[in-house]
Amino acid sequence: MFVQHADARILLRECPDRRSGERLLHRDPVHIDGRAAIGCDISSRGICVVMAPSLAVGDIVRVTLSGKPGHVAEVTSPARVARVDRRGDRSIVGLEFVD
Repeated sequence: MFVQHADARILLRECPDRRSGERLLHRDPVHIDGRAAIGCDISSRGICVVMAPSLAVGDIVRVTLSGKPGHVAEVTSPARVARVDRRGDRSIVGLEFVD
């Protein structure tokens, strides 16, 4: 019987913190696949919202930010669910924008 010895070197890669970027408060209504949510904060890479629990980590959803009348048009982007923190009848959901 042949035995292969395990490699004693541990390979670790440094992964940048996805949440280290600047975040801005975003308390306006947001729609996730047409379902209402309330924004918490937003960055160039994602958004955090509060909504009824119905998503799982890894789901791909459509995020729609309502525009301000006369200022900014409505914006829609696909996003991946990065985290879900269930708190009773609501969840805090972290979404990462994807291409």
